[in-house]
Amino acid sequence: MDAPAPHRFVASVVEEAANKIHEDGVARQLGFSGALVPGVELFARITTPLVAAWGEQWLSEGRVDVRFRRPVYDGEELLVELADGRLTATGPDGEVRCVGSADRTADPADLAGFPEVARGPGLVADPVVGPFGSVSELCTVERNEWYLDAIGEPLPLYRDNGWAHPGMLMKAVHRLLMQNVALGPWIHTASDCRFLGVARLPVVLTTHGRVTHVGRRGRHDEVRYDALVLAGDKPVFQVHHTALYRLHAEG
Repeated sequence: MDAPAPHRFVASVVEEAANKIHEDGVARQLGFSGALVPGVELFARITTPLVAAWGEQWLSEGRVDVRFRRPVYDGEELLVELADGRLTATGPDGEVRCVGSADRTADPADLAGFPEVARGPGLVADPVVGPFGSVSELCTVERNEWYLDAIGEPLPLYRDNGWAHPGMLMKAVHRLLMQNVALGPWIHTASDCRFLGVARLPVVLTTHGRVTHVGRRGRHDEVRYDALVLAGDKPVFQVHHTALYRLHAEG
């Protein structure tokens, strides 16, 4: 099968979010030049050339590892390239903003250790190593199509087949953190992903997960967790996820 071709896209903040790091004022208070484009939206469009080349096979058994190394701001054009398995997304200034790797197929995923867990009575200030409370949300055709328009996804196969976009699956992974931990501004920094099957819409996406690490990265608080997303009762997406869940200003 063909290797993914280089692909350009314009990164954007697609909707008002509870995470205020995607607003200019708060982002500048934390030392950035302006609102950061969400990692989920960068991930969503980084998948475009991979799906264009590898199609349903990649969405059913492929892998991608993405690490967001430098800020990406609203309206910047990124160039996504995959060479010898190494994935990069480069900004208009020539600086590599995201790095990672991708393959058409992956080793079988270990799906053990993802039981359904009831969420606690409220959000916790800090995650702890152990299970997250499971979360569920209906993913509709209409919401998926809105998202395709919002991110400027050029591939027709999601609409043609009624498939959930990878960005919608990543949003389900984010909900696991957002519905278990009391968050202020936070940053998605990395995701190592295995695709296990196509999610056909409409469907309830349920996410189970477990925290594997809580610590510090520089001046910020970091959490790593594993997540498994099911479409109905079918596993479709597994992620080793990393986020800075509490940000601290310099000084």
